[in-house]
Amino acid sequence: MIRWAVLLVASTLLLAGCASAPAADDPVAVDPAVSAALQSDVVEVANAGADGDYESALAHLDDLQSALDAAIADGSVTASKATSIQASIDAVRADLTELAAPEPEPEPTTEPTEPEKPGNGNSGKPEKPGKPGKGNKDN
Repeated sequence: MIRWAVLLVASTLLLAGCASAPAADDPVAVDPAVSAALQSDVVEVANAGADGDYESALAHLDDLQSALDAAIADGSVTASKATSIQASIDAVRADLTELAAPEPEPEPTTEPTEPEKPGNGNSGKPEKPGKPGKGNKDN
């Protein structure tokens, strides 16, 4: 449950990072069309993660990474916004990678057992039928 919450928070931050609202010192941080495409990829990542399909979520995250790389290359996103989005992608990837990793199977614990001694346990020899053991005599 905690892992899912971490993924949800990271996805929300990623979605916010892809939003096209400009900062005061960065008037056009992300082209609106690119922002919509990035947000669509974020939704795909979040939906797959919510379904527990972490491999698919990682694949959608790869698509998001490719879209960000293309946006950086063609100047559709500023360097500062790209850095912010990349940090969010990296955080979500780390969470998804951890969630996608198979849990190690517990190793069976075997405690050594001592073999049972034959007989009454006093001599290690089997009891003779018809004779009481040494500890059975009345004094």
